[in-house]
Amino acid sequence: MFRKKYAYNRYINPPKRSKRAFLLPIAILGAGALICGLFFTQQPGETTPFASHGTTTANDLPSPKGMEASNPTLSLVTPAPQPQQITSKVVKGDTISGILASYLTPPDILQLSHVCQPVFPLSDIRPGHPYVLVLENKILTRFEYEINEEQKLVVTCNPNGFTATKQDIVYEIKREVVQGSIDSNLSLALEKLGQGPGLAVMMEDILGWDVDFGRDIRQGDRFRLLVEKRYRKGQPAGYGHILAIDFHNQDTTIRAFRFTDSKGRTSYFDETGQSMRKAFLKAPLSFTRISSGYANRRFHPILKRWRPHHGVDYAAPRGTPIRSVGDGVVVTKAYDKAAGRYIKIRHARGYETVYNHMSRFARSIRKGVRVKQGQVIGYVGSTGYATGPHLDFRVKRHGSYINPLRMKSPPTNPVPPQDMARFKNEVTLLAKAMNAPRLEDRNPKDRIMEAGAKGDAPPKG
Repeated sequence: MFRKKYAYNRYINPPKRSKRAFLLPIAILGAGALICGLFFTQQPGETTPFASHGTTTANDLPSPKGMEASNPTLSLVTPAPQPQQITSKVVKGDTISGILASYLTPPDILQLSHVCQPVFPLSDIRPGHPYVLVLENKILTRFEYEINEEQKLVVTCNPNGFTATKQDIVYEIKREVVQGSIDSNLSLALEKLGQGPGLAVMMEDILGWDVDFGRDIRQGDRFRLLVEKRYRKGQPAGYGHILAIDFHNQDTTIRAFRFTDSKGRTSYFDETGQSMRKAFLKAPLSFTRISSGYANRRFHPILKRWRPHHGVDYAAPRGTPIRSVGDGVVVTKAYDKAAGRYIKIRHARGYETVYNHMSRFARSIRKGVRVKQGQVIGYVGSTGYATGPHLDFRVKRHGSYINPLRMKSPPTNPVPPQDMARFKNEVTLLAKAMNAPRLEDRNPKDRIMEAGAKGDAPPKG
């Protein structure tokens, strides 16, 4: 066979391999093994042949523990998870089982109900009341429910069971002076000043023995009061206490100051220390109008004949709460064809009060039960002989009817003598904070006019 010149045949002219190609990998592996052996067999305190002065060796490097201490960002400790807080309100149809079903088993919820029963029955939770659930790692550790504006139920959950307590709700309190005049009624006057409706109710509760807010109010009446406003988490949360009131009703000025005596009893008193609380309220309803007064002869709108009307008719919306005007005992709770649903209460000093045409009775009212002044006993309706919702209110003394609008009620306990000096000092401070002069600092003509309006003897001098 003839070979072409320069032709290549691997079998005739095999390529020449360099010896370095075989020695290089062996040299690299050997050097690596030598270095590893030197490092792993090195004794503490020795240096490797490759270490020189000023060079950091493996033994000179800081340990992981030392690195954690010197550099917090390298810490290996996992931070504890923050508790999760769920805030909501009870809605219509909610039960404690439904609220807690996602966090507790039915036996746990039953045990929780038993623990809360003597503190606050969980069956009494009401729509609109806020509650808070606190979770840690999705496990319920705390449950809070606001019973009212003053107290909340606090339940702590732990592996050993449940504990339940009542705690006071903490508010930030600020004092504020509120003043204005009345065009039609007190509630609208306060609303124009940006105040809540609860303030009008509080004023009536204090002055209700001296002022019938459905009958005595006149256009131009003025008021000034020092009130505590409550804040929670920076947001307005209603009112605390009214500390002082200056109320000008027609030609009469009525003042009331909140005071706590040495026995811890708190009430409202006038500037002389006489209690604002009387034996009877002036009216059993709030913000009403009188549709028919007391008369010995009145034409009955249903019976169509003349007959006595020994009571006062207060027209009010159906369902308006009716209050007992004084402390007493329920002697009758019944239904009558003419009076409808009615209640009769016996009081001290031979007085009886009668409340007719109720739509329904209060839940706790029954014959023989003692009631407190201002306690709700029923609700306005139109049962019996009635052309519309109203309350027919009547008063007897020693078995004879008297006109409720002319009934004079004596005051109850005044400021104790031993507390009088402190009371006068507090009255001075409250009057100053309210920017109202004290009684003895006013114009003598005003004092004579006010004393005459109250039926008292004018001051001498």
